[in-house]
Amino acid sequence: MSQPQSAVVESVSGGRRPSDEEPSKRHVIRWVAGIVVVALIALAVVLATRPPNQAASLDSPLVGKPAPPIVATAFNGAHVSLAADRGRYVVINFFASWCPPCQEEEPNLVDFAFEQTRSPDPAVLLSVDIDDTVSAGRAFVDRWGATWANVPDRGGAIASAYGVASPPMTFLVDPRGVILAAWAGPITASQLESKLAAAREGNL
Repeated sequence: MSQPQSAVVESVSGGRRPSDEEPSKRHVIRWVAGIVVVALIALAVVLATRPPNQAASLDSPLVGKPAPPIVATAFNGAHVSLAADRGRYVVINFFASWCPPCQEEEPNLVDFAFEQTRSPDPAVLLSVDIDDTVSAGRAFVDRWGATWANVPDRGGAIASAYGVASPPMTFLVDPRGVILAAWAGPITASQLESKLAAAREGNL
C-alpha cells in the first residue's frame, strides 16, 4: 500500500517539514548579536574616555586641627621638620613601595612637585613611607625620581599620629600648621592644585 503524500515529504525532509519560523529565528539571533557588539563598543569607549581615578575626600578628625609634628631623616640623609615649613602650604603624602595605588599616584606627585617649582610661592611636598623596608622605600623614591623630602616611618609613629592605616593618604596643611583637607586613595595633580588654589583664595 502506498504512503500518504505528507508522509513522503516528512521522510525526505528528515522527519519534519521545513518551518517558516527558522529564518525568523536566525534574524532575531543576528539582531541580538548586533546589539551585543554595539554594547561592547560603547563600553570600550566609556572605559577609554572616563577620567582617571581620584582620591576621595576623607572626613578625618584632624581636619581643622594642628598637624602632628614630623621630625625625621629623609632617605637622602637630610633633616626634615614640619615645623620648619611653617608659613607655607605643605602636602603630606603617606605611601608604601608595595602599594599599587601608590605606584599609580606617584607620577601625579612628580607632576605636582614640578609645577610647584614654577610657582612664586610653592607648596612643600613631604612623603612618608610606611610599613616598608628602608631599602624598598629608597628604591621606590629613586625609581620615580622624587626630589622632594621622603622619610621612612620605621616605627609607624608618624602614621599613627595621622591615623593612617593603609596608604595612600594625603593631607594639606596651611601656613599656620593646621590641616585643611585629607584624602584617601591615589590623588591627582589636578586635585592638589585645585584644592591649593582654593585654599590660597580663602575658599576652604
